Amino acid sequence: MQVYQLEKESLHAFLTAVQADAELIAPVRTDVVRFSPIKDPATITLTEQSYEPAKKYFFPAQEVLFQFTGKRITVPAQPSPRRVFFGLRKCDLNAIRHQDMVYEQLGDPHYLAARKNCTLIGYHCETPPSRYCFCGSLDLVDYFDLMLYERDTHYLVEVGSEHGKEVIELHKTFFSPFHRVLTQNERKIWGADRLTNDDITDLYDDPGWKEGVDQCLSCGACTTLCPTCYCFEIHDEVDTKNTANGERKRSWSSCQLQEFTRVAGDHVFRKEREARFKHRIFHQLDYFKEKYGVQLCVGCGRCISGCPTKIDFVQIINTMQHPAGNSE
Repeated sequence: MQVYQLEKESLHAFLTAVQADAELIAPVRTDVVRFSPIKDPATITLTEQSYEPAKKYFFPAQEVLFQFTGKRITVPAQPSPRRVFFGLRKCDLNAIRHQDMVYEQLGDPHYLAARKNCTLIGYHCETPPSRYCFCGSLDLVDYFDLMLYERDTHYLVEVGSEHGKEVIELHKTFFSPFHRVLTQNERKIWGADRLTNDDITDLYDDPGWKEGVDQCLSCGACTTLCPTCYCFEIHDEVDTKNTANGERKRSWSSCQLQEFTRVAGDHVFRKEREARFKHRIFHQLDYFKEKYGVQLCVGCGRCISGCPTKIDFVQIINTMQHPAGNSE
């Protein structure tokens, strides 16, 4: 991949130039660090992992699918705003990739419209930004338009797509060629490989899960903060003065809630907390991989850092023993 050099003193000027024809979204500190629209690039923080992922910009927590008035249905316009996402870490970039896999297969017009005019500019972690990170244990790939690698006085900027090349060309006054490719060691995130038991296929009945189940509150914080969880529910809201009018909405849902698998007749398929607790982790590390060839989880650790009881499922899995004859 082609590499350029961007002086640190030019970063804000480059981002200001980017804002001329696109909305800039980057991590900033408010009550916590979160991805937000940026007016002044000086407010951007790259020293911490964002508490929330950037998922809401492609898959909002709630969105209207259509409105109905009597027998008439109106589908809202599906805008494709020009946006530049800056400061995405490797985990977040792969999370977008995994959601792309799902929604491209579904042909979801809302998601695809939101993704259409987006530029993804990453920020490489030399070391894990959180004690709970384990991205190095998973099969993450390079998925970005541009990736910044911080050095003392400058950034090395790696081009990852044709669109990334176009961004460099458009703002070429800020970049100078760097005359070698980056090594695998330079791309590595050192110390982020703490999940040692990465194949859990035969561990479903391990008694070790009880440690996490006993701490779990079934609050759904893990799925809310997860950059890859894509489950939703659909419901209608009607006008109480005229029930022929209303709208159909899609809202985030969570497999950690009992009502997630409740069906007609009030039967709940995963009524027990243990079943729900294990389902999320197996979907992230095993079930999704069976279908798409890669784990859904990207190892960001937000589900652990945001958990009220700090359930470290990675540590729990690492203590488990594979049944005799099934060891890795």
